[in-house]
Amino acid sequence: MMSLVLLLLLLATVTAGNYPVLDVSTSMRMLLVPLDAKVGSAIYRLRGTDSDFDFPLQFDIVGARTEPLVHIENLPCSRNHSFCEANVLLARPLELGRVYDLKLRLRDTRGDTTSVRCTIRATNSSTPMDTIFPHLPSLVVVPEDTKIGTELDYVITRKNPKNTRHAGLELRGSSNFAIRQSLASADTVNGTIILTSELDFEQQTMYMLSVFAVDAYAEPDLDTRNLVGFMLAIAVQDVQDMPPMFTSVPPVTVLNNTIQKGDVFLTVHAEDSDKGSPREVRYGIVSEGNPLTPFFNIDQKTGNLSLTKSLKELRKITQPMQPILLTIMAEEVKTGVDEPFAMSSTVQIALIMAEPDNTPPYFDSDKYVAWMDENSPQGNALIFNDPYIAEIRDDDLGKNGVFSISLRNNNGTFEVSPTVGETRVNFVIRVRNNSLLDYEQRHFLVFTIEAREVGPKASMSSSADITVYLRDQNDNPPVFRERVYRADLTENATAGTKVIQVAADDIDEGVNGEVAYTNIMRDNNSLQIDNKSGWITVKTNRHIFDRESAKEFQLYVVAADRNGQGNSATATLLITVFDVNDHTPMFMRSDYEFVLGKDLRSLTSPAVIKALDGDAEAPNNEVQYEIVSGNRNEMFHINIRTGVLTVTNTEVSSKIREEGRIQKFNLLVRAYDLGVPYRSNTVPVLIYPPEPNARNMTFILNGYPVDPKETEEILSKVTGGRVKIQDVRPLPLRRIRSDDSGRSSDDKSVVSARVLYDDNPTVDLTQFQSALRGNRSMDVVKEKETVEVYRRAESALFWILMFLAILIVIIILLLLLCCICPGCPLYAKPNRRGGTSKRSLECRSASAEASVLAVQQTECTQ
Repeated sequence: MMSLVLLLLLLATVTAGNYPVLDVSTSMRMLLVPLDAKVGSAIYRLRGTDSDFDFPLQFDIVGARTEPLVHIENLPCSRNHSFCEANVLLARPLELGRVYDLKLRLRDTRGDTTSVRCTIRATNSSTPMDTIFPHLPSLVVVPEDTKIGTELDYVITRKNPKNTRHAGLELRGSSNFAIRQSLASADTVNGTIILTSELDFEQQTMYMLSVFAVDAYAEPDLDTRNLVGFMLAIAVQDVQDMPPMFTSVPPVTVLNNTIQKGDVFLTVHAEDSDKGSPREVRYGIVSEGNPLTPFFNIDQKTGNLSLTKSLKELRKITQPMQPILLTIMAEEVKTGVDEPFAMSSTVQIALIMAEPDNTPPYFDSDKYVAWMDENSPQGNALIFNDPYIAEIRDDDLGKNGVFSISLRNNNGTFEVSPTVGETRVNFVIRVRNNSLLDYEQRHFLVFTIEAREVGPKASMSSSADITVYLRDQNDNPPVFRERVYRADLTENATAGTKVIQVAADDIDEGVNGEVAYTNIMRDNNSLQIDNKSGWITVKTNRHIFDRESAKEFQLYVVAADRNGQGNSATATLLITVFDVNDHTPMFMRSDYEFVLGKDLRSLTSPAVIKALDGDAEAPNNEVQYEIVSGNRNEMFHINIRTGVLTVTNTEVSSKIREEGRIQKFNLLVRAYDLGVPYRSNTVPVLIYPPEPNARNMTFILNGYPVDPKETEEILSKVTGGRVKIQDVRPLPLRRIRSDDSGRSSDDKSVVSARVLYDDNPTVDLTQFQSALRGNRSMDVVKEKETVEVYRRAESALFWILMFLAILIVIIILLLLLCCICPGCPLYAKPNRRGGTSKRSLECRSASAEASVLAVQQTECTQ
């Protein structure tokens, strides 16, 4: 059992390792090719197999040091095929007698390869196309309504006499057509061309197909190719009815270059299909919808076709590779009146102009010059002004008149359209990538436009140089040499002080590169900048740079090209402000008052003298204190840093208490900062003797005292002492009541004060009473003013009502007068029976209503 498993593994390994094999019959060991083989034509068919079916197989040429003689065209292949094939195409012309060695490699999808040596030799012979293809159609004209499956034409090929197998035919180039093979004889094969898809003249008028013959006829010892082919043209024809019978009409006629104006180049013949009594036939050219009809003429009796104009004129309006289709009409001649209507039929012939001598395409100008803005967007076209004309011409017709258009030495900056032209084409060059269109890097670009013929003989070409000059645009903004500029400035800087110089550069040329410094953003008119030099200076003495408001100011400098009117750029300007001792220490109060304790060794309340300095930095804002004057016997001491005032000389205190001479101390305290030069301020400090000369009292006042000085004066008159307010706060809620004056206690406040008395205090009640009277008289005046306002309002209303009452009375009188006057519309004649007329009643009713209104108005007035 183990040996069987090993055997299977060995077989699997061997099978998986098979290399692709080149068919011996198509190994191309020694290939003889006639010298007239055309470049691009297929000269051999390769075939390879792989027992592992690692398809598709790839054929290629390896080891070529120069341009290879041939290149490989691999044909479609899949795992459903039993083998893979490839065509060998001739890449360059052969040289007589020369032997070419090359190495052919066959590779599968696993990477396994097989290589063989091949030799190709050119022989002094030509390809016998007539022998290989006894019947070879060059052009097949197919009506567009031809049904699918219709046989269009056929090809006959002869097999190689050295081979026992028959030749094979292949048709490539369009899926609309196929070829069906059948054995015509022992040596020949017939290939019928069949239509497999519907045709549409409006979509495509011509199909170029490749017909290949495999294992076709070859001359022994001179040609060992197993593949030969030719091009087949199929022209799609519009459908037209052709009732009569044409007996001699060649479908395609070649107009040779030797035909002159008036020469007969074709004769058509038609016969009446009625064989019992045939009629004569007359010929004509159907001209409807065909602009080429005036170039040809047909003899009505003989059917001879001739040219009415030269071939050169005809080439100017025809398209290469497209046949000239003419419709020839044959009409019966009616000779008797009683005869049936004359019948007619038409036939279409194709005329193909012979190719003239091949000439290269050429440009209208040998060089071109254009101007373009730098950084032009993709798609912008170059404009060639006079005398340059963007046109390419080729005087050849057919395939020789087709040329490709390309750009060289362009670096992908431009692209040309179209890329393929025929006979005469106007070209357009557009921007593809504008990265090189930078005026600062280069002022112009030079490249070449080339027109080269396509096809087997694509060696004829011409070119023209194109120079594109760039116009400078303002596409680069200024660039500051530094992103952030830093400067130092003292807060007491004066107008004209230089701060810093900024600089920006612009790589554009001319006015686009002229930079001006236009603005300083976030600046409150404190700085100014010179628009040319970039120097920033202080504009005014009253600037914003105060160290007490900020240590650093961040501004932005703006520069713009085109002298300030173009692209702009900004740079950050950081200005660090240094503090200057420009603030004097300020005391918290205008004066300070304290009271000595009964023991004369301390004060009744903490005595702190406080002053603040508005400067921002030390030592300018560091405040120290000292007693300047009034400190008799050095009794008091003030802390130099905290400003705390204390009693220090206790001996003097004891002596004063023993003597009983207690007097008020008038101290002068000075606060000074540590700046250079220093700044100082003084404040008076009053220290009173101990109680009973001082009392702490609480007052309840209406409202909040707006002016503390005035309130202190009023309270001093009330108490007979000197009042110093220490605290003001609202009256607590628990004491809220309503007083006689109608005011709520919400408007009351509690004033805490210190009352200082002299030895003999006096209270002047007359001043107190006058003050109270002043307040009361103010309230009385306010009440009188209110009453007076109400009285004035009532008086105005009274006079308005009186005016309305008088107006109503006047209206009533007018109505009464109207009723008794004969000329009035309301006049009513008296009734003889003593009654009143209807008009009189209406008048009385109107008068009564007016009276009622007057009475009501009078009552309202009262």
